[in-house]
Amino acid sequence: MSEMTEAERKLAEQQQERGEQAEAAMRAAGQPDSTPVQADYFAFDKTEKVMLPDGVSWVEVKVLNEGARRKYLNEVNKEVRLQRATGDAVMRLASGDERKSILEESIVGWNLIRNGAPVPCDKGNLQQFLTKADPSVIDVIYERVRKLNPWLTQDITVEEIDRQIAELESLRDEKLKQEEGNGI
Repeated sequence: MSEMTEAERKLAEQQQERGEQAEAAMRAAGQPDSTPVQADYFAFDKTEKVMLPDGVSWVEVKVLNEGARRKYLNEVNKEVRLQRATGDAVMRLASGDERKSILEESIVGWNLIRNGAPVPCDKGNLQQFLTKADPSVIDVIYERVRKLNPWLTQDITVEEIDRQIAELESLRDEKLKQEEGNGI
C-alpha cells in the first residue's frame, strides 16, 4: 500500500475540517447534525475467529441468536424427578453434553487441516473434531463462546465461581511445582 502524498494528506485534512465546520454550524443553528437510523433486528449475525495455540489455525464461532439459543436450551433441558418418599428432587446433569451442544451450535467455520489437507467445516467433521481434538484446544474455543454469550453464565453462583477460582489456583500451584521439578 502506498503512502499518501503531502498534497493528498492536505486535501484530506481540508475536507475533514470543512465537514467539522458544517456540523458545528448545523448544531449552532439548532439543527441535528446526524439522523438516527433504525436498526434491522432481523439481521443479527455476529461471528468471531478464535485463534488456536499454533497461531495459524482458527475456528469461527458465532454469537447465538434467539433461535439458536432456544434450540440449545431445548437440547440441554433435563428431566427433574421428585421422589415421593423423601421429597428429594433428582436431576440428571450431563455437563459434557451441554458443552458439546453449545459448541455444535456456535462453531460455524474454520481453517483446520488433517494430514496436510484442508478439512471442510461440516456436521460430520465438526463431530469428529469435538471428539478427537485436544481438550485444551476445545477449552480455548469454549471459553470464547461463553464470553460471546453471557446468558450462558447467568445460572452460575458466586460460590461456584469462587470454587472454580480455587480449583484453578490449585492447578496453577501444581503446574508451577511440575515446571520447577523439570528445570523449566
